[in-house]
Amino acid sequence: MTDGGLPTRRPRQWIGVTAVAVGIAGAAVAVPPLIAPGHDRAEPRQSRTPQTVASGFQPGLSPGASPSLGAGPSPGASPGPGASPTPGFAPISIQAEDPANTLTGGASATACGTCRGGRRVRYMCAECTLVVRVTLPSAGTRTVTVYYEADGNRALKVRIGTAAPRVFPVTGPDWSVPQSLRFTANLPAGEVRLTLFNDESPAPDLDEIVIA
Repeated sequence: MTDGGLPTRRPRQWIGVTAVAVGIAGAAVAVPPLIAPGHDRAEPRQSRTPQTVASGFQPGLSPGASPSLGAGPSPGASPGPGASPTPGFAPISIQAEDPANTLTGGASATACGTCRGGRRVRYMCAECTLVVRVTLPSAGTRTVTVYYEADGNRALKVRIGTAAPRVFPVTGPDWSVPQSLRFTANLPAGEVRLTLFNDESPAPDLDEIVIA
């Protein structure tokens, strides 16, 4: 059928062409490219989050398992075979007024409410000495502490055995405030004699001697 000499297309043919065109476009959208740019297929990455490890625990060990070679011993571990621990030294206290000590000159014991043993040795004049004898179970470097009371600046001499005396300046506010003098000395095992004095001027009153 013609209209003015030109053939007329049927409406059904336009519908068919349009359907084909829509189908091709839909296929292009629905089918993705085989390789998308910048998105290569790869294995999933492992997490970079650090693991929290408790003190004394190594990753990969079950609870209670022994640590790997090279780890230090656990606290409180016993010494290995053949190791002998250092013997302890229990502190030894001697009261200055102990009857086993020797007092010379005018030195004498008196009651003392602020002293460690309830008494002290006073009147430590230039001719007075306090001799303390103590038996030590082992030799070694020991800390010697002398507790005393004084009413100002004084000096105390300490002789160990027959060695030359060591001189220590001491001070105190009055006769009711305990003070202490501390020094180290190499002491032998067995009986040790300590002589406390000041042959040049009065010494402080003496309360207690501790060897540790």
